Amino acid sequence: MNYAVPLLLLVLTILAWFAIGRGGYAGFGVTQWLLRVLVALPLLASGFFLHFVRLDSTTAMMPAGFPAPQALVLLTGVLEIAGAVGLFLPRFHRSAALWIAIMMVAVFPANIYAAGKVIGGTQMPGVVPRTVAQIVYILLVLLAGYGFPRLSKRS
Repeated sequence: MNYAVPLLLLVLTILAWFAIGRGGYAGFGVTQWLLRVLVALPLLASGFFLHFVRLDSTTAMMPAGFPAPQALVLLTGVLEIAGAVGLFLPRFHRSAALWIAIMMVAVFPANIYAAGKVIGGTQMPGVVPRTVAQIVYILLVLLAGYGFPRLSKRS
């Protein structure tokens, strides 16, 4: 499967977020905190259950040729959990959101490789729905961490 187009779309999503937000970002209070909870829960669940409890099934999603696939799965599980926690630490919520978005791009080749397959008894979604879901999730994570982008004012 060709990884280039879906990966490019994910990278462009992140770049567009920061291009649009050149004027800064505006927090939105309790609703933003609730959004952090909403985006952190899947990270916590995935980080723990898929990366530690179901390590073998998750490792099966790794494309051939990746070095130390189990170690990569464990590392990304730790990073998912750390990112989820970081979203709630005022000093780190923005950087946590950025690194979660970057990690979503970095792990995407495994999602493309697994697209349409049955892994661990679960049917994996196809490339297009997974790409769309990943774009939406990245945008929600960035919104949770940064707030609403303020459009830059041209002088």
